[in-house]
Amino acid sequence: MEAPRGQLVFACGASLYAVPAELASEVVNLQALTRVPGAAPHLLGVFAHRGEVLPVIDVATLVGKPVSEVFKRVVLVRVARGVMAFTATKVIGVSQVTGALTRLGETGALAFLHGPARAPAGECAVIDPDGLLEFLSRGR
Repeated sequence: MEAPRGQLVFACGASLYAVPAELASEVVNLQALTRVPGAAPHLLGVFAHRGEVLPVIDVATLVGKPVSEVFKRVVLVRVARGVMAFTATKVIGVSQVTGALTRLGETGALAFLHGPARAPAGECAVIDPDGLLEFLSRGR
């Protein structure tokens, strides 16, 4: 996988993640979150934003790195199938990301994270938002 020119780099706990900047529509403060009964642990709930109900995904929990911090912000990522919100403990900003960008795993969510990638803020995993949303939509 080749990294698009600019990536929005953000922290989720102690780990850094990146999404293509052209897909990151905005960073917003997380308001009231509605829990979804029976949802997977990585789906923290949903919230309403500009007339849309958006799922809030904790990337750290999704890849097996639970975070004990309280999330106050989310990165909204718009893909062909819709919008999803990734929890962010800190937003670093848009920067160039370099690296081999091979899959971090063959199965599960790790198949949609690529790296090792290097941003000015440190090592990060580049998220394939389209692939990840497709994977999560299948209910796995």
